[in-house]
Amino acid sequence: MEISVYECLNAFRKPLLDSIIGSLNIHHGSIGLDAGCGTGFITRMLAEQTGAEGSVTGLDLSRDFINYSRENNQGNNITFVEGDVNDLHFEDNSFDWIWSMDTVWPGPKKYGCPAENPYSIFKEFNRILKSGGRVYISYWSSQKLLPGYPLLEARLNTTSSASAPFIEGMDPGNHFMNGKRWLQASGFNDVSANTFTGDINAPLSENDHKALNILIQMLWGSAESELSSGDIEDFKNLYNPESEDHFLKNQYYYGFYTYTLIMGYK
Repeated sequence: MEISVYECLNAFRKPLLDSIIGSLNIHHGSIGLDAGCGTGFITRMLAEQTGAEGSVTGLDLSRDFINYSRENNQGNNITFVEGDVNDLHFEDNSFDWIWSMDTVWPGPKKYGCPAENPYSIFKEFNRILKSGGRVYISYWSSQKLLPGYPLLEARLNTTSSASAPFIEGMDPGNHFMNGKRWLQASGFNDVSANTFTGDINAPLSENDHKALNILIQMLWGSAESELSSGDIEDFKNLYNPESEDHFLKNQYYYGFYTYTLIMGYK
């Protein structure tokens, strides 16, 4: 996706990100890693939590993202490096905490996933964390975006695009909802999980409109081959901005999405 798409989604998610990051109790002066930092938007938010006394390193596989991050997220306590979560070039016991959002999705490489089996990644996270350090992983976990059409939305959510990168035949243990198991098996203690909700209320901003259209495409844009002709017609009608039934024309629109946070201690 283009960088502008990521920035649109970041602005859309910011209220939820504020809630999640605010719950982490990141200490001033701590040293953290944002593994899979993307455009650096969240890295900057994390760096605000550490204060000038701390520091955050943003790591991403994409050189374009790293260059953009360096240009748009300046700060004495932020550093951006190009790198792969499968091959972390950091010394043992380097960080007080590690954050990773929407990055360690287990799945096939062809879908851009770092690995189908996530355990080696979390063992590396454990290696570079200091004793008592914390790891936080977060994933988009659910959504309700089509108010009034629960049956259609339920059927859309059973399509392969909605469950990607998890595909038929994958080990159920490698689904992100089993993340507590991954952390426990990788040497972390006091593993826990909880879910945060992002509310979407009309009137919607221009950015909200753009973000919701992007999300619809990401979740269900390739779902037609798995739907009945009636469902396809209904979906196109709801998604067509020229239609009177376009879901974003609803002045009472309300939807929500959730992110699940899984954490553990070394």
